[in-house]
Amino acid sequence: MELDREVDIRDYIRIIRRRLWIILGVFGVSLILTFLYFIYSPPLYTTSSTILVKKVETLFGGGYFPSPTEEELTNHIYLLKSDPVLRKTALSFNNEDLKRMEFESSNQAFRKIKRDIENGQIEIGTEGESRIIKIKVTETNPYRSSLIANRLALTYRDFNIDMKREDAHSTYSFIENQVNVIKEDLEEVEKKLRAFKEEHGVLGVSAEVEGFVQQMAEIEKEFRRASVEADVLEMELKTIESRLSDREKMLLTEASKTSYEILLDLKGQLTSLENQRADLLIQGYLPTSQKIQSVEHAVSSIKEKMDEVIRDLMEKRGILNPLEEIKDLLQKSLYLTVDWTVAKTRKEAFDGVLSYYKEKLKEIPKRDLMLARLEREKEANEKIYMMLLEKREHAQITEVSERGDISILDFATMPKEPNIFSKIKKGILFIILGLLLGVGVGFIVDYIDSAIRDEGEILRLSGLPVLASIPLIDSGKKETFVLTDKNLSSSTAEAFRRLRTNIKLSRADGLPSSLLVTGPNKGSGKSMIAINLALSFASVGERVLLVDTDLRRASIGSYLGISNVVGLTDLLIGQAKKVKTFKFNGVDVISSGTLPPNPSELLDSVKMRELLEKWEEDYDLVILDSPPFLSVSDSSILASEVGETLIVVSYGETTRNMISQTMDLLKRLSIKTLGFVMNKVHFHREYGYYHYYYYYKDYKGVK
Repeated sequence: MELDREVDIRDYIRIIRRRLWIILGVFGVSLILTFLYFIYSPPLYTTSSTILVKKVETLFGGGYFPSPTEEELTNHIYLLKSDPVLRKTALSFNNEDLKRMEFESSNQAFRKIKRDIENGQIEIGTEGESRIIKIKVTETNPYRSSLIANRLALTYRDFNIDMKREDAHSTYSFIENQVNVIKEDLEEVEKKLRAFKEEHGVLGVSAEVEGFVQQMAEIEKEFRRASVEADVLEMELKTIESRLSDREKMLLTEASKTSYEILLDLKGQLTSLENQRADLLIQGYLPTSQKIQSVEHAVSSIKEKMDEVIRDLMEKRGILNPLEEIKDLLQKSLYLTVDWTVAKTRKEAFDGVLSYYKEKLKEIPKRDLMLARLEREKEANEKIYMMLLEKREHAQITEVSERGDISILDFATMPKEPNIFSKIKKGILFIILGLLLGVGVGFIVDYIDSAIRDEGEILRLSGLPVLASIPLIDSGKKETFVLTDKNLSSSTAEAFRRLRTNIKLSRADGLPSSLLVTGPNKGSGKSMIAINLALSFASVGERVLLVDTDLRRASIGSYLGISNVVGLTDLLIGQAKKVKTFKFNGVDVISSGTLPPNPSELLDSVKMRELLEKWEEDYDLVILDSPPFLSVSDSSILASEVGETLIVVSYGETTRNMISQTMDLLKRLSIKTLGFVMNKVHFHREYGYYHYYYYYKDYKGVK
């Protein structure tokens, strides 16, 4: 992973080096524009006002909300930037203000303020983690900057007050409506109560009846609580059972049955205690009385004993050993069963007490019972009515005295000196953006440019290695095309030695008997590669034959200064049984001969295969220089006959599409290929090659 990262970084560095002039060009333009901005842009004036978001008193709670949260402060900032506030701010400017701020109308002022907020000339934000909001304005007109900062603060304060008053009025209206409703209910129940008393000639309900009704209501409340608790626990038990398989349900039933038998005595004690409490309630004891509280403690003690029995069942007696897969469910089921037993027992006890009270209720005169109910309804309505009257008065005062939760801390002062730091900040931003834009343009150009400039790209496209990278040779110096004793210590000679070594190491069975040197496109330098590769092998004692099989555009003869009058063509058409080979620095060379009209037919002949077999017997290595691979079929014919093929690509000229087409053809024809050679590499443009070049020169100096 670390290696991949290093390779990626090197790729980026190489792209930057390749497109350095583009990057520097765009960056230079940004520097010029920044310089012009500093010279010709008007001075900027910055000032600010600050507002405080206060804590707010609640109407019904009687206290204060905590400090505004980050979300609430964000809402305030959003409202400050909203169109209603900005438009109110613009409308607050009189004609004199507009003239001094260099605006023709309030609409123009509104558009300018809105645009300045969008481009950052007006900044609105909190100060740290406080409840303070700062309005910072930067303008070319000092009066404009201070007036906008102050009017924004004032306008938002008034806007906030209007909102709060509207909320307070809504609250007041709601309370007023409820007061009227409760007042009508109270008048209605008072009317009924007065009519009832007049009709029956009574002044009030007896204390005995009122106490009985209240006591019965308390019993009914306890009964309903126990009923709900029992129902909820029963539902939870059913939920657990629904999650079990039939076998697990059977095991759970057996375990529960065992626990029920052990808990039977405790359950009896629990029933007795609940009945005892029911008797006390019938006798008139309240749930808060000492005797009933004593029974409650005893019930809690029984429940704790039940829990202890279950723990003993699970830990000491080992009833869960065969049920490990449902251990948690069984444990929860047993505890729920205990709680359900307690709730159900209590429900049954209260049900009995409630039945007793219902029977007693029949003995109370209907007149007294109706009177007690009317008295309680009147009393409840009176309490609600008085509370609402108090809140209505409070809401009315709040609406009138509402000052919002915004307070202005500091007003902006008109700046006297321009803010040079604002220009510097913008200038630095322009420079950084220019550099990033330059790099971006460089990467885009490099992406659009499909020319091959990277060994890694060849590997990704073909899956074959690059055996060597040959530096660009100055075509104006003829001796640099061919390796001689004078340039054996050059970086170019070292590159060919590396190519020679990699060819030897690329095959487990050693050097191939024949090697075809070709390239996807014209001008890749394949002939120069073939010549110098042959010379490199000959320099280490290999018997090498170099044959110019490019019968369309022969070039080896011209490079080496030998005649093309008689050569390969003459052998193939039978005009010569034997052609004299030329010697060049230990390499035997056969030129192309006269260029024929039908080179493909000659190269695909039996005679060509016979010659190739004979040459492979007589030499350690036969190197064939052939035409471009994608242009004509000559190279495909020869590649199917030789031992290996070497593809030469030209730095900055061969395209990715050419590589892909070449690989498709090689795979389709099942041609054995050693790999690629990248030719005409610009050392000074590529970091990796540049580094290698100087490493080689330093190494040579040490030697």
